[in-house]
Amino acid sequence: MSQQGSVVRYDYITGNNYSVQPTHADATIALRFNWNAAININPFDSSTLYFGSQFVHKSTDKGLTWSVISPDLSTNNPDKLKQGESGGLTMDATGAENHCTVLVIEPSVLEKNMLWAATDDGQVHITKNGGESWTNVAKNIKDLPENSWITQIKASNKNKGEAFLIANDYRRFNYTPYAYRTKNYGKSWERIVDENDVQSYALCIIEDPENENLLFLGTDDGLYISINAGEKWIKWTEGFPTVPVKDLVIHPRENDLIIGTFGRAAWVLDDIRPLRAIAKGNVISKKLELFAPPTAYQSETQQPTGSRFGADAMYQGENRGRGALISYYINNPDAKKNENTSDTDKDEKADENKEEDAITSSDDPDKNSGKKENTVKNDSIKLEIFDGERQIRTLKFKVPKENGIHKTTWYLDEKGVESASRTLKKSKREPSGVSVKPGTYRLKMTFGDIFSEQNIKVEFDPRLQISEEAINQKYNASKELETYQEKIAAIVKQLVESKNTAEAIKSQLTKEDAKKFKAEIKSSTEISKKIDDLIALYLGKVDKRQGITRNPEVTVTQRFGVASYYVSSRFGEQTATEKQLINQFKEAYIKAVSETNTFFNTDWLTYKSATDKIQISKFKETKIYSTN
Repeated sequence: MSQQGSVVRYDYITGNNYSVQPTHADATIALRFNWNAAININPFDSSTLYFGSQFVHKSTDKGLTWSVISPDLSTNNPDKLKQGESGGLTMDATGAENHCTVLVIEPSVLEKNMLWAATDDGQVHITKNGGESWTNVAKNIKDLPENSWITQIKASNKNKGEAFLIANDYRRFNYTPYAYRTKNYGKSWERIVDENDVQSYALCIIEDPENENLLFLGTDDGLYISINAGEKWIKWTEGFPTVPVKDLVIHPRENDLIIGTFGRAAWVLDDIRPLRAIAKGNVISKKLELFAPPTAYQSETQQPTGSRFGADAMYQGENRGRGALISYYINNPDAKKNENTSDTDKDEKADENKEEDAITSSDDPDKNSGKKENTVKNDSIKLEIFDGERQIRTLKFKVPKENGIHKTTWYLDEKGVESASRTLKKSKREPSGVSVKPGTYRLKMTFGDIFSEQNIKVEFDPRLQISEEAINQKYNASKELETYQEKIAAIVKQLVESKNTAEAIKSQLTKEDAKKFKAEIKSSTEISKKIDDLIALYLGKVDKRQGITRNPEVTVTQRFGVASYYVSSRFGEQTATEKQLINQFKEAYIKAVSETNTFFNTDWLTYKSATDKIQISKFKETKIYSTN
């Protein structure tokens, strides 16, 4: 749809499109279309469309033919219909200056023949019989300046006769916000937003489809949220800028809030179910609450062709991260208050702070997870994942600085094992392991002496077909390879520790008496070289050249990595390729372990026996000094 009421029907398969713009049976009547002409679909019949000029047009065949089902619903003020003469305000051929037009057509999802219609000159009409008769209820809206723009009406999805209305009057330099609710088909209206709630004029509103207490309001000043049916509004600032919010939609499957801004941007607030839970009124008083998480998908992703590097004039949104999105509410008495409330009004807004803190949202990915602690303290949160009674993962992260709703991520994996390393280091987090199978898992979150539990469902990518046998083959093969990874890490660790021992002995003997212990120092150097050669079997030789280098020799860990990649990245049943790669790894592993064992049973024992006999006196030689 574009200006002057131009609207086309588009075939997304072929790309073909053609005009379905409404016409009038009377050729002498000129239709007036707003720049943002009203358009909607009948919720009971997807072939039935509505479109607005100064009339309401109806089509029952997806726009091929139209009928007019209303009189002129605007004021039809001749002084405002001079676009052809002067453009209204300025000469304009695009229709931006058209006035006395229908801006809103809103069918009820509860009553088949009930429609709301509103205009850019303050008229609000309702029909309960599909357009046979219309009633103007604009005069019932108290405190709304006459001829204000009615930008939106949202019919309730729960109660017949209930609707939300948004109006604004900023074109006449009135920036007061106007939002109303009716529960009796427009006979009376209750104002639910005024200048005490928000800082500028209102643009749109939406009611949560499940919880009537949860409302979202778009304004010229940004996004506002109410968890008590409009009694109080709180500005949402976490991750969202202060920009005009033009429209709001709640995705029925994902339970996400989609926000359209005046800057032609689409912004998604992932998973509003925690806000629904808070709007029920039983969460804020709790110290910790783990919300029911959405289904987590083990999705297969691919980078789009030609978009490896974002370039100038290339616009794209950020996809939701992989893994399970887990939301929780924290009420930590030691946390600082939400900074949206200034110091000057904290006393008089003490009760409001509790509410405002409750809906503070921030992404808190578990990049700090796994920090080891002997006990669960009030400065950390622990998230445990269970497969039945088997604990498969433990994540730990710092308590957020602010109370409210926060998010973390479980990457749909089990606890893993350490990888082989040339250095001895103490891990600060639990290593990641193999991907879990599709199924239902139990989440247990603990903060201090309080815990909260929820179940989470994990499903495989619904776009791909995979058998249960293939899932089991991948999981079992990955777990088997993981046992080898643990063994390799232990073997390399023993080699590194042995080399460190030899190097320490060499250093001590050199410092004590390099000449006296020349043979032992030489044997220490030789044993360290042999250990380096053994480590190279697993990890490759140390290459200090600059740039991207690669060892010419194929190591045990390289064999392991290739086998693991093939096993984990394929989603069909195992083929001869995976089995072949696993066997090639095992052969390399057995050969390397055999050489390692031979070394420890011969060379190392000989070296150990020789150096164990060395005794270094704790006393240094002393001199007797002359008194002269």
